[in-house]
Amino acid sequence: MALPGKKTGQTSLVVLTLASAFAGAILGAVVQNEITGPRRLTEMAVGLLCLTVIGLSAAVVAMSRSTQRSVEDLFKVMDITVRCQMLKDVNRYRTPGDDLVVRAFQDAQREILVLDRVTESGVRPDIAMQSNVMAWHLDAILDRVEKAGIRYRRYLQVPDTDAPFDEAGEAHSENNFARHCVKMCEMHSAGRDVSLRVTPTSFPYKFLIIDRKVLILQLQELCETDENEREPRTMCELVISDPRSQLIQHFLDMWIQLEGHHQTRSLDTRSAEMSLLRSWAATGKQQRS
Repeated sequence: MALPGKKTGQTSLVVLTLASAFAGAILGAVVQNEITGPRRLTEMAVGLLCLTVIGLSAAVVAMSRSTQRSVEDLFKVMDITVRCQMLKDVNRYRTPGDDLVVRAFQDAQREILVLDRVTESGVRPDIAMQSNVMAWHLDAILDRVEKAGIRYRRYLQVPDTDAPFDEAGEAHSENNFARHCVKMCEMHSAGRDVSLRVTPTSFPYKFLIIDRKVLILQLQELCETDENEREPRTMCELVISDPRSQLIQHFLDMWIQLEGHHQTRSLDTRSAEMSLLRSWAATGKQQRS
C-alpha cells in the first residue's frame, strides 16, 4: 500500500484536526445537555456515536474520493443515513436535479432553518461554489416559500453585527446571495414567514435543518487566501436523513442558543444594510446581462 504524498498527508491532517475540533465542540455540548437532561444512558450513547461518526467521516472524505461509498455505508445505522457530495463535483453539475441539496430543499414541507457564516474577510465559506449552482440552492428555498408557504429562517454569523457587511467589498461583486437577502426581506414585508438575522459568530461551520428531519452539514478546510491568511472554505456537503431527530436535536439546540443571543438582530427592508445589498445585487445582474 503506497504511503500518501506530503501534500495529501498535510491536507488529511488539517481536515482531521478540523473534524476532531468540530466533533469535540459538539460532543461537549451534547454531553452537557445529556447530563442535565432526562434522557436515558442508551439515548446518550446513540447521540455520541452519531456525532463521532461525523468527525471520522470528515477525515475519510478528505483522504480519498473513492471512499465516499464507505462513508455513506458508515452512517446506515440507527435510522440515520448520509449522502456526500464534494464541492468540486457540485460545480460540474448540469441541472438542479443533480444536486442533493437542491432536491432536499424541493422536498421541504414545513420549515428550512439555515445557520450561515461570513468570515473576517467578508465572504462565506462556500464562495468557491459556481454562481449558477449557488442560484439553484437559493432559488429552490424561495420557491418552496412561494409554493408551499414554508417557514424560512436564515441566521448569518458575522464578525460585527453592527456592521455585518463592511468587509465584503469586491468579494460580493456577483452577488446571488445579496439578491437572495433582499428578496427575503421583501417577502417578510409582504407577510411571508421569512426572517433574515445577523448574529455573532459562535460556531465555526454552516448547517441547514429541513423539517427537523434532514440536516445538511458543510465540512470545511482552512485555505490560504490571496492575502496569505487562512480562512475556511467548503470542501463537501453531507445530506443527513435523521427521521427520529436523534442528531438534529443537538444542532437545533445550537440554533436556539443563537436565537436568544442579545446581539442577534433582524434585517428588513428598512434596515441600513439594504441599500448596500441592493447595490451588490444590481452589480451581479449587470455582470450577467
